[in-house]
Amino acid sequence: MQNTICPKCGNPKKPWFELCFDCNELERQKPMCEVCGKSIPEGHYLCTEHWKEKQEGKKKIEQIDYVKDKKIIEFKEKFEGKYYSPFGKVKSKSELLIAYFLHQNGIKVIYEMSMQIGNQNLRPDFVIDDDKGNTIILEHFGSEKSKEEWKIPIYLKFCKENAGCFFIRTNEEDIYNLKDTLGMKFNKETPLKKAIWK
Repeated sequence: MQNTICPKCGNPKKPWFELCFDCNELERQKPMCEVCGKSIPEGHYLCTEHWKEKQEGKKKIEQIDYVKDKKIIEFKEKFEGKYYSPFGKVKSKSELLIAYFLHQNGIKVIYEMSMQIGNQNLRPDFVIDDDKGNTIILEHFGSEKSKEEWKIPIYLKFCKENAGCFFIRTNEEDIYNLKDTLGMKFNKETPLKKAIWK
C-alpha cells in the first residue's frame, strides 16, 4: 500500500512525494547549513561543527581558506542555484523567467520537489499542484539534450499511468515569449487554462 498521509502534519499527500505540498514548502524555508544541510538557528549559514571548522581554517594559510570557500560557493551554485525567484533559488536565468511567469499568474509551485517515480528519485524543475488535485510537472530543458532523452519517457509514462498528472516541457526558444508558448502549453496539455496569461 502506498503512503498517502504526510508524516509531518497528517494531511493527505500524493504517494510519489515524501511530504505534502505545504510541509515541503515549510521544509524549504528552514535555515540549513550550507555544507551539510543540518537545521540551524535563524540568521546563521553554517552548523556549529562547520562554523568551528571555518574558524580554524581562518588561522591557516589564506590561500587554503580561499580554495575551501570557493568550493562551497561552487557547490551551492551547482546544486542550490544562484538566482533568487519568488519560489527560492533557481539554477538558471531561464528558470528564473519561468518562475516569475508562474508567480505572476498566481500558480502555486515548488521548485525541484523530490518525486519517487518507480525506482528513480527525480527532481522536476517545477511541480504545480492545482486546486482540483492535479499535479503538473514542468521541466525546462535548456541545451541539455542528454537529459531530455532519458527524462521525457519517464515523465510521459508516469503521467499516463496516474490520472490527474500532466507533464509539459520548455526549451530555450520558449523563453522568449512565455505568455504565448508556455501559456499555450498549459491551455492545451493541462487543466490550467486561461484566456489571457500575464
